[in-house]
Amino acid sequence: MDDGYNRQASRELTKLLPALKFLRPYLRQVMVAGLALVVTATITLSIGQGLRLVIDQGLSGQSDALLERSILIFAVLVVGLTVGTFVRFYFVSWIGERVSADIRLAVFNHLIRLHPAFFEANRPTEIQSRITTDTTLLQTVIGSSVSIALRNVLMFFGGIVLLVLANPKLSLIVV
Repeated sequence: MDDGYNRQASRELTKLLPALKFLRPYLRQVMVAGLALVVTATITLSIGQGLRLVIDQGLSGQSDALLERSILIFAVLVVGLTVGTFVRFYFVSWIGERVSADIRLAVFNHLIRLHPAFFEANRPTEIQSRITTDTTLLQTVIGSSVSIALRNVLMFFGGIVLLVLANPKLSLIVV
């Protein structure tokens, strides 16, 4: 009989799809985290334009007012990035912790309904260890890895769009 302990590890992300149902109660928080992710990626991509403004308009010596305005715009971008990153990190971490707790509760509720013979065949300490390890891993994936991956995808495509907008001929060579 296969007890599940000797199964080969899977790298298929589709195996995580059942865990998505645990995100449903936190849809509002997921939306806030997603919005913060888009805002911070946009601001990060805009920082280059902010530096361009400071250099082109401010440091060229045209006027002090232009320099002050350029630095103010750049400072607003930095503050916006800081606030957006905090909001994203807070909500993504919070969602990861809540989903992990909900999964632990669901597994525990399932375990207490099992026949006692199951616990004779499987050591309770091993079950507890696996639950703790697996839910901690899921918390890490949901609470940070997914957010980082989505941010990197947004930055990649946003960078390509900015490259095309800046110089279409040069971007054909690069891409």
